Amino acid sequence: MSKKKHDDSAQTPPAFAEDVARLPWLGLLLEVYRTTDEGVAQGVREGERKGRTLACARGCAACCRSHTDIPVYPLELAGIAWYVAEQLHGALRETLRLQLAQHRATPSCPFLVDEACAIHPLRPMACRHFNVFDRACAEGEDAFHTRPADVLKPVAFHKDKALAMMLRHHEVPTDAERKARVADGSVHTLAQSLRDLRWESLAQRMAR
Repeated sequence: MSKKKHDDSAQTPPAFAEDVARLPWLGLLLEVYRTTDEGVAQGVREGERKGRTLACARGCAACCRSHTDIPVYPLELAGIAWYVAEQLHGALRETLRLQLAQHRATPSCPFLVDEACAIHPLRPMACRHFNVFDRACAEGEDAFHTRPADVLKPVAFHKDKALAMMLRHHEVPTDAERKARVADGSVHTLAQSLRDLRWESLAQRMAR
């Protein structure tokens, strides 16, 4: 959601090599996001071949306000907490800290700062997948419901592969079992609503 989605969708996330060596789960998360972004990039190319134009761009953040049920998985939560606490600095960090401390009074995603995603490199899969063609979302519109034909449909192969990869974090032992949990939808029982979580604790961690 927001912030140069078309340009970023085909790029791999930052390497964070030293952090990956220290935090093995981070390498898995970045691999999940690389796979997700590959699927998004393919979906955008397919849309463009049909004459569609991606409408999402930096500063286009209506979806960050209108979407109240953004699913986020435990591995993604670990990545967000790490990125915010260890990678953000300066004015953006302080602005976000104050915002997270009172996020329940904020009518938008708690990570939306100045119409851009403060955690863009570590934004959740749900945000990476949500792209709209031809016309940007109107304020308050959820294009998934108002004009679903304009919403990019994630490439199933990449989406399912990314979800199965993520289950390695939950020690689902075999590839067959991970694929089965994706196929029957039980993987989604791990997800929580991003806007319902207690981000005040992360604000306290940032202060420390």
